[in-house]
Amino acid sequence: MALTFRVLGTPCVHRDGQPLRLPAGRPTALLVTLLVHTNQPVPVGTLVDELWGHRPPPSAVANLRSHISQLRTLLSGSTPGPPRLIAGTGGYQLRTHRGELDAVEFDRLVSDGHSALGRGELTTATTTLQQALAMWPTPMPAAPTGGPMVTAALDRLRERRIGALEAYFACHLELWAGNCTDLVARLRAHVAENPLRERAWAQLMTVLYRLGDIAGALEAFTAVQSILATDLGVQPSAELYGLRQAMLRRDPHLLHPRQRSADRSAGAVSRDSSPARIAGGVPTEATASIVPHELPYDVDTFVGRTIESTRLHTTLTGVGDRPITVTISGTPGIGKSALAIRASAAVLDHFPDGQIYLDLGGSELETPPLAPAELSARLVRSLRGPTTPTPTTLAEARALVRSLLFGRRVLLVLDNVADPAQVADLLPVRGGSALLLTARSRLSAIGGPHLRLGPLAEADAVELLLRSAGPHRINDGPADVVVDLCERLPLTVRTAGSRLAQHPHRSVASLAARLRDERHRLDELAIRSRLAASYRSLGDTAVAFRRLGLLRFGPVTADVLAALLDTTPDRAGVTLDRLVEAQLVDPVDAGRFRMSRLLWLYAAELAADDPQEVRDAAVRRIRSGHCPGQETPAFSSR
Repeated sequence: MALTFRVLGTPCVHRDGQPLRLPAGRPTALLVTLLVHTNQPVPVGTLVDELWGHRPPPSAVANLRSHISQLRTLLSGSTPGPPRLIAGTGGYQLRTHRGELDAVEFDRLVSDGHSALGRGELTTATTTLQQALAMWPTPMPAAPTGGPMVTAALDRLRERRIGALEAYFACHLELWAGNCTDLVARLRAHVAENPLRERAWAQLMTVLYRLGDIAGALEAFTAVQSILATDLGVQPSAELYGLRQAMLRRDPHLLHPRQRSADRSAGAVSRDSSPARIAGGVPTEATASIVPHELPYDVDTFVGRTIESTRLHTTLTGVGDRPITVTISGTPGIGKSALAIRASAAVLDHFPDGQIYLDLGGSELETPPLAPAELSARLVRSLRGPTTPTPTTLAEARALVRSLLFGRRVLLVLDNVADPAQVADLLPVRGGSALLLTARSRLSAIGGPHLRLGPLAEADAVELLLRSAGPHRINDGPADVVVDLCERLPLTVRTAGSRLAQHPHRSVASLAARLRDERHRLDELAIRSRLAASYRSLGDTAVAFRRLGLLRFGPVTADVLAALLDTTPDRAGVTLDRLVEAQLVDPVDAGRFRMSRLLWLYAAELAADDPQEVRDAAVRRIRSGHCPGQETPAFSSR
């Protein structure tokens, strides 16, 4: 029996072309929640929050099981076969196949359409985008109500539809059949429904201008100028102003090449100047800027981070007339880069002028951080092309980057920022660009929204381990013990899963036993180089990090660190603050701090390499009465 699912518009399910009657209320809301995360396990706690909010009744979990049973019965019918709705570790997963879920097919078609557009295959792009847009009902229904996960997922799909529609209009502007009255009608309907979309207004102005309705094109500019001033208190972008000025001076580059050819044959004079990227069309020889698409492929094993992804999506899609900087920070291996790439891929349509990705180095010991001047030069090449002359000074390079970003919507993802000086002064005073940074420290000097990542939830960490190791490992041993020994860091959990996949003769239990031996843990999890890179960035504070490895694992105070360093508690407190900023220790409660176990193991290795007399002196200070409550150092004899 063939099943198809629809979430674009009113949710519905068909079996062999016939609609199924969905139960009203929460069972259907549960179905939609599982569908927007199809083929991914959704934890029970997340489903409860989605269906009942933050104050669920005591019977919520029991009611959830009842709804799951209803949906299983609905989807299985009377024909035996593999179950669609399965229970996993701590949650539920709804399986769909290719072509069954409209949202997945829509995403695929839009991505294919954008790719064809980027290659200049206009006819293919037009057809593909038209197929994607046809998957939405007409007229567009009101946005359905739901929990935060469903609302965020459906909002993303609606925004992606808007971006696909404007890309479809851009294709028509480049193909230009001449008789475009239907295009005018569709653009007018689009800006009426989405009055703050400047790209769509620019497209409407361009079509009217090409049809000879110059007054109508200028009236459209006046309309959007009034709307932006009334609703947002801002003026149109520099790009839209430039389009208006080009129309006032009758710039021939606003016309389609076929129209310009006709004008020249009639004796019209051509000009050399060309407004860049008018109306978001495909770049041609006349345009002055490049639209980079540099985001790397998203990892297939990404799990969890629903709340963090929703926060990033809301922040990035809310960028208005002023640029914004967003920072994701966390300890080495916490998954900052993976989340940044996943979140960026979800907001592509909000940044039609390009997406730039650059790893600034420093995440591994062998890769030194990228110098600020080289970073700025690299951004200039991404925005202007590889043959662009490199500015002679850092100030000139940064000024050129700001000029290239002014009035444009570009997403810059700068991964592994080592120092705020690397990324200073890159954003212009105006425009819809966003700077998404990942860093191990908080980068407090930069400002802007900040998201600090913690370890994965246990259910998500177990799911990541099993995805990395292979589904046959699901009953192969204590997966929860392994992920706890990995400290539920995505990097270490994925490494542990990869080791199991590469060595099928090793069981989960044997891996857990090896990880329990602290002599092997850093090697098994292959995280030492990441920790070494963080240690390298500490400067003078590195000595304090290393000295903490002399102590047994547990909380530490400023008095203890002062004894280890032979300094005052006040200075030791400042040093602890720096370690907190670098996210190498965490506050436990008032005056007490703790390292993670993996960081402590690395600090102990470093401490063991110090001269014996240095270690002995630190131990004597601890035992001489400075800190009578501190346990005996664990590695003083190494």
